[in-house]
Amino acid sequence: MATYIAERDSYAGFGSTGKYFGYFGLAAGAVFLTGWAAIHGHLPAARHADAGGQLLLFAMEWIGGGLFGLMAVCVLGSLLLSSKSRGTVIVDDLGVTRQIGERSRMLRWPEIEGFVVTPISAGITLIPRGGRQTIVIPRFLDDYRGCIAEIKARGVRLLPPDNSQVRLAIRKKPTWRQAILGYLGILGFTMASNPRETHAMRIVGLAGYVGIFVVTLLFEDVDLEDYGWVRWVGGAVLVAMLGWLVRHMMHTW
Repeated sequence: MATYIAERDSYAGFGSTGKYFGYFGLAAGAVFLTGWAAIHGHLPAARHADAGGQLLLFAMEWIGGGLFGLMAVCVLGSLLLSSKSRGTVIVDDLGVTRQIGERSRMLRWPEIEGFVVTPISAGITLIPRGGRQTIVIPRFLDDYRGCIAEIKARGVRLLPPDNSQVRLAIRKKPTWRQAILGYLGILGFTMASNPRETHAMRIVGLAGYVGIFVVTLLFEDVDLEDYGWVRWVGGAVLVAMLGWLVRHMMHTW
């Protein structure tokens, strides 16, 4: 049995690119807030600015806001890539086990169809037979080449991109249950936000929206590597949309 431990990655660790994206995003956010506050009259010194000054303030608001949003996406992408690069890979006579924290996933050798190269993280992804979930082997292992060589020695081969198992495992489509839950959640949100509906129907829509998406966040299966971030980002989006919905209902009751 061989155990391979992921070293510190360059996405979100010390000295990472994600950190500099964050710094640049904070600076862009400060520029955006300054321009927004000046345009909306919250900075008295900027109330009597000439046409050139007003144009500069508009540029600060729109360009700063756009750069802030772009940098936020870059930081989130860095954190997601970092989450895929953590953990431990164990290769033994039974198969390959990927462990991140207290969670783990194992593929036995007969269950592995092959592997494909992961372009973004420059590692590989083990493709299972029968549509089971994949295992990502990150490149930040203490002996990445040795790990790949040991896996290849077991007869695991590189698969072409058009392989049926690759399409099934990587290009996942929403299941019928996910589609139904998504439709019901959108329906509940629409009912709750529509001021033409009765109070009872809006309350039912609000309760349905909250219940469906909480169930989705808690019980829908996600990738081992993305577990924490999917839950965190999904929960943040749920809370933000719920806050807007409650505020909208209060003003249109």
